[in-house]
Amino acid sequence: MKKGTGVLTLCIALLFPGVARADDGGFWDWLFHWDTKFTGYGTEFHVACWTAEFKKVEYCEEWFRNIPNLFHPERSTHVFTTSDGRETTKVEFAEIAHEVNIRVSYMHSYGQRVPDEKLAPDDLNTNDHRTVHAVKLLAVYNRRLDDRWKRIELSAGGGIIPLWGEDVHSVWRGVVSGSLLYPLGSIFYVRGDATYLTNTVTGADLGHPASSFSADPGFNAAISIGFDLRRVGIFNAAPAR
Repeated sequence: MKKGTGVLTLCIALLFPGVARADDGGFWDWLFHWDTKFTGYGTEFHVACWTAEFKKVEYCEEWFRNIPNLFHPERSTHVFTTSDGRETTKVEFAEIAHEVNIRVSYMHSYGQRVPDEKLAPDDLNTNDHRTVHAVKLLAVYNRRLDDRWKRIELSAGGGIIPLWGEDVHSVWRGVVSGSLLYPLGSIFYVRGDATYLTNTVTGADLGHPASSFSADPGFNAAISIGFDLRRVGIFNAAPAR
């Protein structure tokens, strides 16, 4: 499964601190269009899978079963299976061409919640480092390409990002996202995401009613790295039912 997807945006911010506009505060702010900075981790749950011929692949979701083999992924066992009546056929990971997945990411803020320069002069809560929490919930369709593009995967989907925390009002942003994934070695991969965020988040939403901070709807981009233990190991067919 695609487990433990760590966001590498912080590394990009350190490497390219001057990419953003002067009033954005750095590459990270340009990336998220929020002055509040976030980091986090995520995973994907595989709801349904098919081969290139649209044969249904059973047991595509493994529920973290192979996590004990993280440092020895070649020991992982898989029972990806297609069936025709009572006859079953094993399916290797490379034969899975279509997936419908649920992507879940937990994120939390670090640093100042709202920069002091955007607070009202009479705001008593300056240098506010209280944590803002968020969960990114996406439903995505994933297409693994074939022939000479076989290593590339494309995905698209949408969902919601609810936020919460001390003095954070009921606020969320809608998400429409497209991704390109490229594998790195056996189980690791790098993924680039282009995302459109809906809704406006204001300083009042984050506990500063008179703040001038406002994050309007807009696009951002992100890069993440993760691992998928389904890519290598021992592939067997499940027994006929």
